[in-house]
Amino acid sequence: MKRRVVILGIATATIAGLLLWLYSHKLWSSAEDRRLDSLLRLSPPLSPAGNADSLVQDSAAGEFTTQTSLLDTGVSAAVLPTWESAAGRPPRCPHCLAIAIIGVDARLGDPTPHADANHVLLLDLTSGRITIVAIPRDTPADAGFPDTSQYNKLANVRAHRGLRAHLATLAELVGIPTIHYYVELGFSQAFGLLRLLRFDNPTDVLRVLRARTGIWGDDYHRVYVQAQFIRQQLLRWFDTYDTPWGLALLRGALALVQTNLTVGVLTRLADSLRAHGFPTDSDAIRIVVYNVPLRRAPVYDLTDPQTFRLLAERLRQFHRRHHPTAQPDSHAQRVRHVLSSALSRAEQAAQAHRFGDVIRILSPLIRQRAWWQLEQPEERAAYRTALIRLASQAYERLRKPQQAAFLRNELLRQEEELEASVLSSPAEEPSP
Repeated sequence: MKRRVVILGIATATIAGLLLWLYSHKLWSSAEDRRLDSLLRLSPPLSPAGNADSLVQDSAAGEFTTQTSLLDTGVSAAVLPTWESAAGRPPRCPHCLAIAIIGVDARLGDPTPHADANHVLLLDLTSGRITIVAIPRDTPADAGFPDTSQYNKLANVRAHRGLRAHLATLAELVGIPTIHYYVELGFSQAFGLLRLLRFDNPTDVLRVLRARTGIWGDDYHRVYVQAQFIRQQLLRWFDTYDTPWGLALLRGALALVQTNLTVGVLTRLADSLRAHGFPTDSDAIRIVVYNVPLRRAPVYDLTDPQTFRLLAERLRQFHRRHHPTAQPDSHAQRVRHVLSSALSRAEQAAQAHRFGDVIRILSPLIRQRAWWQLEQPEERAAYRTALIRLASQAYERLRKPQQAAFLRNELLRQEEELEASVLSSPAEEPSP
């Protein structure tokens, strides 16, 4: 009996050792793991000439300074900004891992995405620092139009040449070999993400982040404020990434957007950053405004919903002064009209056995997750269920069971889990 126990113990230890050897030598891992392993191999750190510290220029030609004082903006003293400088050139970091965050601007149901917000995160895993390169939408770029056209700008590359060309253009602008990962989201998905991040006023948040006039006066300051929002949210939530709440946040966010990132990749990147001291100090994340260094850029507390309420009210006052005859806009009413109209047209098409038209009408709205623009969870659930049910039935009638099953099972399950995360009250949620 003892001999059998000894033999069993030796066999167990041998198998365990073999599995450990396979894993350590990357013979037992996914293609995604092996790709990330190659990206995480240590490279020489930045040279002094390429360090972001050397890139902030003072009073150089071409710098932009905000043209409005606090009295001009009329912003409440409760949200007085501090002021920072921003470089105009990204650091030379060929070994950095690059993640593009792309915000596309498309009307509800419009399948043509214009990339109006573009930010490239450069993760220097050798020093535990991140640089956010904010690139204005009108930056000259080859969008496939004639050379004399005014439409050859970054915002149009995504719509007219596709995602792959857009990512290649971003890499070229930033001066890196490639964009390794990307996150793309539209207006409705941004609503869902903001609700997941515990903002109860996503309309105000987006109004402020998308504003070009009323508080700051140009697109350079707008992309800087967007980058500040990304920076502050990263710092706010970073320490939770390996907690149950943090993992639920990552799963929900990735399920909501278009991306090639996974929870596994993000947690390994976060582990690598943390191992190198991130975030060591307030300069752990730097911001660069592509090609236009800012000498005096506003920094607000963008983790506090009250900041967005006050700034959004300032924007409403500004537009009332400049457009006194404009009627008040009911955002929720417009969203309901679009969704109800699409459902009505799709139901009519289904009754006429035009199932291809059903897909054509509903697919853009489902892809955009249009229901997240509605405030009430019950209303979101009703529209979500109706859209997905009708589209899946149409796929069944078109003899496309895989697409139908994905909508009914995978997408609906992801959405229900995301809704549960939005409505939950995590014990480990950080305070603003």
